[in-house]
Amino acid sequence: MRGDPDRRRDPQLWLRRARPRTRLIRAVRRVRRNAPHLLLAAAAAGLAYLLASLAFGSEHAVFAPIAAVVAVGLSAGQRLVRAVEISLGVVLGLVFADLLTRVIGAGTWQLMLAVLLAMSAAVALRASSLMANQAAVAGVFVMVLVPLQDTPSLVRLADAVIGGVVAIVLNALLAPDPHRVALTTAEQLLDRLAAAYRELARALEEERLEIATRAVDGLETLETVGRDLDTSLEATKERITFGQASTRHAQRRRLRAMLQLASRSGVMVISARSTARAVSTLARHRSHPDPALVTGLEQLAQAVLELRRWVGGGARMEVVREAALRAAVTASKALRPTPGVGPAAPAEQALAWQLRASAVDVLRVVGLSYAAAVAALEEAAGRVDRPMQE
Repeated sequence: MRGDPDRRRDPQLWLRRARPRTRLIRAVRRVRRNAPHLLLAAAAAGLAYLLASLAFGSEHAVFAPIAAVVAVGLSAGQRLVRAVEISLGVVLGLVFADLLTRVIGAGTWQLMLAVLLAMSAAVALRASSLMANQAAVAGVFVMVLVPLQDTPSLVRLADAVIGGVVAIVLNALLAPDPHRVALTTAEQLLDRLAAAYRELARALEEERLEIATRAVDGLETLETVGRDLDTSLEATKERITFGQASTRHAQRRRLRAMLQLASRSGVMVISARSTARAVSTLARHRSHPDPALVTGLEQLAQAVLELRRWVGGGARMEVVREAALRAAVTASKALRPTPGVGPAAPAEQALAWQLRASAVDVLRVVGLSYAAAVAALEEAAGRVDRPMQE
């Protein structure tokens, strides 16, 4: 979310900033969040190896666990597509490598030629990078293992097919429902945004900088939640396509809502962080801000919660729209000159404008275009090019 996102992900910077206890908590959360996929990958590898060993002997059970693990992966997205692509990539790699070893033998330049031909064939078929890479990996394994073992080419091919089939079956039976994962991730994102706005309202009301700082730190972690949502939605599309017809309509409606949220989630987090910085400035200087700003933050938090209910199918779009506009109208009161005092301080005005922008973000999620969202905002809360009047 900052100007240089790679800097944020730099491990050395992360280690310097985070305390040991914080790092441990984050590590445990990541493992717990990915636990179903970790267990699934381990089970797929073990079962594929067992079946291949029973069929061809343990000395030939090489490609089955590799194909199974890569097909399952850590991601929730497009597992069936991944398994098919891996199987096709393995076939390409095995075919080219096996033919080359029979004709020109095995060695360094032969390995390079096998990788080149296998990946070229995948690219010629307009395959994904996953399929091309898997073709190259399969070719490398064949070239390296041929001098070490006497495994027939058909056995190697069947070995890889076993791994792909095991991955597909286990994913179909045991993998978490990606639609539920996506919905839970979306709800968590909005819950945390709403909680941040409530914390900012409290920080502004009590003029406590440490609360605003804590909210800023919490918002920085929402970047990964947005990425998790994108990944889960890719898997949800696939699951709905192959799911039961009786549940597709409701799931597709929620999927559209989550896709709209995912497309705006990054902007919403940026807006929340800008709001947090504005609140931090006011809390730092203890400037006794307009109470309308505190109320506007609380109402914006409520609008985000209504958006959460809408994404889950529990609220109408009109309810979300009214809640967002209510927050914008309340915050805009701080832009009106106070009799005998004059206009609000620049920091207060900045916060009020930011709350209006955040309301537009909410309106965009429920399907309004930018022009329609701004028009609704200006009709309810006033225009930016005119002085705010009572």
